[in-house]
Amino acid sequence: MRKVIIYQHRISILLVYTIVLGIASITFSSCSTHRAIRLRNKSIKEWSSYQMEEVKKSPEGKGEKWTIYSRKIKGTNFSEYKIEGDIQAAPKACVAAFKQDILNQSADLKNKKHPTYEIKINSKDSLLTYVIHNEPFPFKDTEMSVMYIFFNDKDGNTGITWHEAWEESQIHPSKKLNRVQIFRGSWSFSSTSNNSCQATNSVQFDPKGMPLWLVKPMVMKFLKNGIENIRKETTK
Repeated sequence: MRKVIIYQHRISILLVYTIVLGIASITFSSCSTHRAIRLRNKSIKEWSSYQMEEVKKSPEGKGEKWTIYSRKIKGTNFSEYKIEGDIQAAPKACVAAFKQDILNQSADLKNKKHPTYEIKINSKDSLLTYVIHNEPFPFKDTEMSVMYIFFNDKDGNTGITWHEAWEESQIHPSKKLNRVQIFRGSWSFSSTSNNSCQATNSVQFDPKGMPLWLVKPMVMKFLKNGIENIRKETTK
């Protein structure tokens, strides 16, 4: 009888151990599953932040259409914004209008959009500019030196790329101005018919701590004005 009791006691202990191990295994498995889900969601979120995401579209039924996208550039502090839309003009006409607008801004001494807009180099395939932008208080005004390169490819498309060009301009920094160290972008115009093209304007920059509420509207206004100006100039 005593042996039976001892045997039953051992069986009871074994059952308790089995239940405890089962619960521990389920808990560990559940934690591992939740951790895997969190890591997966984090990975998806990170991947999504580097993909172009639609930010804004032109209002329905009002004028010509455009769409603005944005993303972060992986491995950098850069942000990229781009605008896409159709223009009723040939690619070469669009490039000519873009270049002429820069020349007009530098030559218009009475109605300048910026306090300083200088052309440092003007050649067939490039423009080197120096520009000072007015910024809202309490931010310093910003200065930019930009080299524009004009190109054509074998498919008949054409466009412009640009990048910061402080070495080329050799302008000394000013304590009164906030220097834009990096500013890059491009226009590309792809023919869609004899008298129209698909236009894409992208800009890449490092906000350098400037708040999103200030940067985002400025960039979007820059992009919208850019495509609207080319549309306007190519209809003259």
